[in-house]
Amino acid sequence: MSSRTRMSSTVATLLALVALVAMPASAAEVVLRFGSINTENTPAYEKVLLPFAKAVEEESEGRIEVALKPLGGYGKPAELFTMVEKGSIEMAATVQGYHPGRFPQSSVMELPFMFENSIAGTSAMMSLYKEGLLDKDYASVKVLGLYVLPPYPIFTTGKKIQSVKDFRGLRMRTPSTTVGVALAKLGAVPLGIPLNLIGETIASGYVDAIAYGWDSTTTTKGAGGKFLADQLKVVIDARLAAPALMIVMNRSAWDAMPADLRKIVEQHSSDIAMGSARIREAQEAVTKKKLQDDSRFTALTFNDQQRAEIQAVTAPAVAEWKANMAKLGIDGERLYSRARELIQQYKVATK
Repeated sequence: MSSRTRMSSTVATLLALVALVAMPASAAEVVLRFGSINTENTPAYEKVLLPFAKAVEEESEGRIEVALKPLGGYGKPAELFTMVEKGSIEMAATVQGYHPGRFPQSSVMELPFMFENSIAGTSAMMSLYKEGLLDKDYASVKVLGLYVLPPYPIFTTGKKIQSVKDFRGLRMRTPSTTVGVALAKLGAVPLGIPLNLIGETIASGYVDAIAYGWDSTTTTKGAGGKFLADQLKVVIDARLAAPALMIVMNRSAWDAMPADLRKIVEQHSSDIAMGSARIREAQEAVTKKKLQDDSRFTALTFNDQQRAEIQAVTAPAVAEWKANMAKLGIDGERLYSRARELIQQYKVATK
């Protein structure tokens, strides 16, 4: 053997050893690519999703790797559910409202004045799912959690809303089609605008108002490097409605996991929905007080008479929703009644 051949062999051996050392001691059996609509600086991401990923990895002793990424990490927010269905990623925390008409049963939670806080609303939504009343919506995926956000306030660029007539002609960004129907009953013009375009549409004058979370308005970037809150002047504690959200997993990926690993994922995913609801409820309360005390804002609240007037005007939206459910072969009356019953039950339990 020539010296050149021996040198080549030695180099090859060394490279193989280096590669061996560089390899992880034990590769994960299962890798769960987990896409989220949350940015890294939000409580939902830092206090719920990251702890979930860490807990699953630790309890599985490294057999599961949760490859969690924030907003935009795996694709556009509106693409995440479809990516899970197709298996492009294994998990997603996303919003039903990105898919108009795709989740008709779940839209019951977005009807006007359904719940007063996200904890009772989330408990009710999970119970509806466990009772089989939302099963058609999620037949293609494995549900790990369903929850709702606290009912939204309304922010405007200057218009003070103190009665139904003040909604007329108001161009409002709506979080979902169902909420948009209620806004239309009030005379507003509901607009479906992606989160990343809200700031620009406000700056251009195309949008007059948004139904959006107290805290999200201070963390969502708007136009010119500002936050949305910097572009708005009036806030009304409307509590009209809020969107539903979901944590879902690809069905084939779920079925392929060993039973003991499925148990670990399911155990910790149950904390995501309620954890998100509790954190959002607490954070909303803090930011609500902060913005109501902010001299830049005119802060308004509907009194009992104003709220009753708005409820009366938006009531036909519920009847229309039930009629639309019937066209889809869904017993909307039963679903709505059971949702209201559960919300009242959990409302009492959380007092």
